[in-house]
Amino acid sequence: MENHQTIRRYINNLFIYLLYIIIIPIIIYDLFLIIETNINPESTPSFWGLKTFSIVSGSMEPTIKINDVVIVKTVNQNDINLNDIITFKIDNDTVTHRIISIETVNGKTIYSTKGDKNKVSDIEKIEFEQIEGKYIGRIPKIGNLLTILKNKIIFAFILIILILSFLWKRRIYSLKIKRKEKRERFEEKQKEL
Repeated sequence: MENHQTIRRYINNLFIYLLYIIIIPIIIYDLFLIIETNINPESTPSFWGLKTFSIVSGSMEPTIKINDVVIVKTVNQNDINLNDIITFKIDNDTVTHRIISIETVNGKTIYSTKGDKNKVSDIEKIEFEQIEGKYIGRIPKIGNLLTILKNKIIFAFILIILILSFLWKRRIYSLKIKRKEKRERFEEKQKEL
Protein backbone atom coordinates (compact mmCIF):
# COMPACT_ATOMS: atom_id res chain seq x y z
CA MET A 1 0.00 0.00 0.00
CA GLU A 2 2.86 2.37 0.91
CA ASN A 3 4.53 1.65 -2.43
CA HIS A 4 1.28 2.39 -4.31
CA GLN A 5 0.94 5.77 -2.55
CA THR A 6 4.57 6.62 -3.30
CA ILE A 7 4.06 5.90 -6.99
CA ARG A 8 0.86 7.94 -6.98
CA ARG A 9 2.62 10.89 -5.30
CA TYR A 10 5.48 10.63 -7.77
CA ILE A 11 3.09 10.69 -10.76
CA ASN A 12 1.16 13.59 -9.22
CA ASN A 13 4.36 15.60 -8.67
CA LEU A 14 5.62 14.76 -12.15
CA PHE A 15 2.35 15.99 -13.66
CA ILE A 16 2.51 19.25 -11.70
CA TYR A 17 6.14 19.89 -12.67
CA LEU A 18 5.36 19.19 -16.33
CA LEU A 19 2.45 21.60 -16.07
CA TYR A 20 4.82 24.24 -14.67
CA ILE A 21 7.31 23.57 -17.48
CA ILE A 22 4.56 24.17 -20.05
CA ILE A 23 2.61 26.98 -18.36
CA ILE A 24 5.46 29.15 -17.04
CA PRO A 25 7.04 29.80 -20.47
CA ILE A 26 3.58 30.57 -21.86
CA ILE A 27 2.98 33.03 -19.02
CA ILE A 28 6.37 34.71 -19.56
CA TYR A 29 5.66 34.93 -23.30
CA ASP A 30 2.18 36.31 -22.66
CA LEU A 31 3.45 38.89 -20.14
CA PHE A 32 6.06 40.03 -22.64
CA LEU A 33 3.39 40.41 -25.34
CA ILE A 34 1.06 42.31 -23.01
CA ILE A 35 3.85 44.74 -22.07
CA GLU A 36 4.91 45.21 -25.69
CA THR A 37 1.29 45.76 -26.77
CA ASN A 38 0.88 48.48 -24.15
CA ILE A 39 4.17 50.15 -25.14
CA ASN A 40 3.49 50.05 -28.89
CA PRO A 41 -0.22 49.39 -29.56
CA GLU A 42 0.10 50.12 -33.30
CA SER A 43 2.23 47.07 -34.14
CA THR A 44 1.93 43.33 -33.63
CA PRO A 45 3.99 42.32 -30.59
CA SER A 46 6.99 40.09 -31.19
CA PHE A 47 9.21 38.01 -28.95
CA TRP A 48 12.82 38.27 -30.19
CA GLY A 49 11.57 38.80 -33.74
CA LEU A 50 9.06 35.95 -33.54
CA LYS A 51 5.31 36.45 -33.82
CA THR A 52 2.46 33.98 -33.45
CA PHE A 53 -0.91 33.99 -35.15
CA SER A 54 -3.92 31.68 -34.80
CA ILE A 55 -5.26 30.34 -38.09
CA VAL A 56 -9.02 30.73 -38.49
CA SER A 57 -9.55 29.67 -42.12
CA GLY A 58 -8.65 26.63 -44.18
CA SER A 59 -7.16 28.56 -47.10
CA MET A 60 -3.66 27.12 -46.50
CA GLU A 61 -4.69 23.48 -46.02
CA PRO A 62 -3.12 20.95 -46.02
CA THR A 63 0.09 22.85 -45.13
CA ILE A 64 -1.52 24.87 -42.33
CA LYS A 65 -4.85 23.90 -40.81
CA ILE A 66 -7.58 25.74 -38.91
CA ASN A 67 -6.65 26.15 -35.22
CA ASP A 68 -2.93 25.83 -35.88
CA VAL A 69 -0.68 28.56 -34.57
CA VAL A 70 1.85 29.80 -37.10
CA ILE A 71 5.20 31.16 -36.01
CA VAL A 72 6.65 33.86 -38.25
CA LYS A 73 9.98 35.61 -38.06
CA THR A 74 10.61 39.24 -38.89
CA VAL A 75 12.97 39.27 -41.89
CA ASN A 76 14.62 41.70 -44.29
CA GLN A 77 13.06 42.23 -47.69
CA ASN A 78 16.00 40.37 -49.32
CA ASP A 79 15.04 37.22 -47.35
CA ILE A 80 11.57 36.98 -48.90
CA ASN A 81 11.40 34.74 -51.95
CA LEU A 82 8.92 33.16 -54.33
CA ASN A 83 6.93 30.30 -52.68
CA ASP A 84 7.64 31.58 -49.15
CA ILE A 85 4.68 31.60 -46.80
CA ILE A 86 4.21 35.01 -45.20
CA THR A 87 1.82 36.60 -42.76
CA PHE A 88 0.65 40.07 -43.72
CA LYS A 89 -1.91 42.72 -42.82
CA ILE A 90 -4.71 43.86 -45.07
CA ASP A 91 -6.75 46.59 -43.39
CA ASN A 92 -7.45 45.08 -39.94
CA ASP A 93 -7.13 41.45 -41.05
CA THR A 94 -4.06 39.26 -40.72
CA VAL A 95 -3.56 36.70 -43.49
CA THR A 96 -1.08 33.85 -43.93
CA HIS A 97 -0.62 32.89 -47.60
CA ARG A 98 2.08 31.82 -50.04
CA ILE A 99 3.91 34.22 -52.39
CA ILE A 100 3.14 33.23 -55.97
CA SER A 101 4.84 36.14 -57.77
CA ILE A 102 7.17 39.04 -57.07
CA GLU A 103 7.35 42.08 -59.32
CA THR A 104 8.72 45.59 -59.22
CA VAL A 105 6.30 48.42 -59.97
CA ASN A 106 7.56 52.04 -59.94
CA GLY A 107 10.59 50.96 -57.90
CA LYS A 108 8.50 49.15 -55.28
CA THR A 109 8.48 45.40 -54.79
CA ILE A 110 4.96 43.99 -54.97
CA TYR A 111 4.00 40.49 -53.85
CA SER A 112 1.07 38.45 -55.14
CA THR A 113 -0.19 35.82 -52.70
CA LYS A 114 -2.55 32.87 -52.68
CA GLY A 115 -3.78 30.32 -50.20
CA ASP A 116 -2.67 26.78 -51.08
CA LYS A 117 -6.29 25.59 -51.07
CA ASN A 118 -7.64 28.61 -52.97
CA LYS A 119 -8.19 28.36 -56.70
CA VAL A 120 -7.41 32.02 -57.42
CA SER A 121 -4.80 34.44 -56.11
CA ASP A 122 -5.59 37.16 -53.58
CA ILE A 123 -7.05 40.31 -55.14
CA GLU A 124 -4.86 42.76 -53.23
CA LYS A 125 -1.13 42.95 -53.88
CA ILE A 126 1.15 43.21 -50.85
CA GLU A 127 4.00 45.62 -50.17
CA PHE A 128 6.88 44.79 -47.82
CA GLU A 129 5.58 47.18 -45.14
CA GLN A 130 2.45 45.02 -44.78
CA ILE A 131 4.41 41.83 -44.08
CA GLU A 132 4.45 40.72 -40.44
CA GLY A 133 6.97 37.98 -41.05
CA LYS A 134 8.05 34.85 -42.88
CA TYR A 135 6.60 31.49 -41.82
CA ILE A 136 9.07 29.30 -39.95
CA GLY A 137 6.76 26.72 -38.39
CA ARG A 138 3.47 25.85 -36.81
CA ILE A 139 2.08 24.38 -33.63
CA PRO A 140 -0.93 22.22 -34.47
CA LYS A 141 -4.31 22.56 -32.78
CA ILE A 142 -3.56 25.16 -30.08
CA GLY A 143 -5.05 28.23 -31.74
CA ASN A 144 -8.03 28.37 -29.38
CA LEU A 145 -5.76 28.04 -26.34
CA LEU A 146 -3.56 30.90 -27.56
CA THR A 147 -6.62 33.07 -28.19
CA ILE A 148 -7.88 32.35 -24.67
CA LEU A 149 -4.49 33.13 -23.12
CA LYS A 150 -4.37 36.50 -24.90
CA ASN A 151 -7.45 37.54 -22.90
CA LYS A 152 -6.02 39.58 -20.00
CA ILE A 153 -8.69 38.50 -17.50
CA ILE A 154 -8.25 34.80 -18.24
CA PHE A 155 -4.48 35.24 -18.22
CA ALA A 156 -4.62 36.90 -14.78
CA PHE A 157 -6.91 34.13 -13.50
CA ILE A 158 -4.52 31.40 -14.72
CA LEU A 159 -1.56 33.26 -13.23
CA ILE A 160 -3.31 33.51 -9.84
CA ILE A 161 -4.20 29.80 -9.92
CA LEU A 162 -0.62 28.90 -10.81
CA ILE A 163 0.78 31.03 -7.97
CA LEU A 164 -1.73 29.62 -5.47
CA SER A 165 -0.96 26.09 -6.62
CA PHE A 166 2.75 26.69 -6.19
CA LEU A 167 2.24 28.20 -2.71
CA TRP A 168 -0.02 25.29 -1.72
CA LYS A 169 2.59 22.77 -2.87
CA ARG A 170 5.28 24.61 -0.90
CA ARG A 171 3.06 24.62 2.19
CA ILE A 172 2.36 20.88 1.90
CA TYR A 173 6.08 20.20 1.41
CA SER A 174 6.94 22.36 4.42
CA LEU A 175 4.38 20.52 6.58
CA LYS A 176 5.80 17.15 5.47
CA ILE A 177 9.31 18.24 6.45
CA LYS A 178 8.10 19.43 9.86
CA ARG A 179 6.22 16.17 10.45
CA LYS A 180 9.27 14.16 9.44
CA GLU A 181 11.50 16.15 11.81
CA LYS A 182 8.97 15.78 14.63
CA ARG A 183 8.75 12.02 14.01
CA GLU A 184 12.55 11.72 14.02
CA ARG A 185 12.77 13.64 17.31
CA PHE A 186 10.06 11.43 18.79
CA GLU A 187 11.87 8.28 17.64
CA GLU A 188 15.14 9.54 19.11
CA LYS A 189 13.43 10.17 22.46
CA GLN A 190 11.93 6.68 22.34
CA LYS A 191 15.40 5.20 21.78
CA GLU A 192 16.78 7.14 24.76
CA LEU A 193 14.11 5.68 27.03
